[in-house]
Amino acid sequence: MAFAIGKIIRDLVKQNGLKAKNVAQYINVSESTLYGIYNRQSVDIDKLILFSRLFNKNLFLYYLNEEPLKSMFSKDLVVFQNQIAELEKELLSKSGKIEDLLEIIANQKKLISFHEQSQMKSKLKK
Repeated sequence: MAFAIGKIIRDLVKQNGLKAKNVAQYINVSESTLYGIYNRQSVDIDKLILFSRLFNKNLFLYYLNEEPLKSMFSKDLVVFQNQIAELEKELLSKSGKIEDLLEIIANQKKLISFHEQSQMKSKLKK
């Protein structure tokens, strides 16, 4: 494992200015167990969920670069990236069409205005 989740948790506790006693109570462990967690490479899922809630941060994301999740999600990532690229192309195309339609509308408004002015001038001449 390339990272130590315990160190990340310890750093988040410090960054958030939390007291170890309060964090331990929230996670439902003793303070000494909490200090032990700080040195671990992994944490039980139920505790990781509680830590994630405590920090309002998805700590599971750190595991996405680790096997087997890396292999599982890398395939999905390629699919999603391709879908995003296609959607960006479609959006660009539709944006161009919208600009064209807005230009047509503006020209039609000018034409209508010109036509109305011509009719007014005709009526005034009579």
